[in-house]
Amino acid sequence: MNIKVRREKMNAVFMKHHLKGLPFDAVIHHFSEKDENEHVHDHPFSFTTHILKGSYVERIYEVFEDGTYRSSEHHRKEGTSHFVPAHTIHEIIELPEGECFTLIRPGEWEKETFFYRFEDGKAYRRKWNQRKFREI
Repeated sequence: MNIKVRREKMNAVFMKHHLKGLPFDAVIHHFSEKDENEHVHDHPFSFTTHILKGSYVERIYEVFEDGTYRSSEHHRKEGTSHFVPAHTIHEIIELPEGECFTLIRPGEWEKETFFYRFEDGKAYRRKWNQRKFREI
């Protein structure tokens, strides 16, 4: 098997390693510390994540039709796997062990990616390639 790795530095604390040549598409994410500037976001595809080393705490947001929202926190521990639908709005808020490695298996493209902001009980979003947030 001839596996090729393409590295993609997302920022100072987040690196992606794209693996090609496996029987399936996979990406290893390496978080070396919490990103203080991380944006709340969703994804263009659903995926399954496998926590290889370390763990993370994520905050998941549920936005209602009237633009209000609620959030919940989940500790994703080493050795576990989780399915994440494309429309899941989330952010990593803590790395209890200081760093974390995950392997994701992405599905097919479903939608555009959005970034979110939550202020004064309301939710705002923008497309990944836009600057201005708009109320949902």
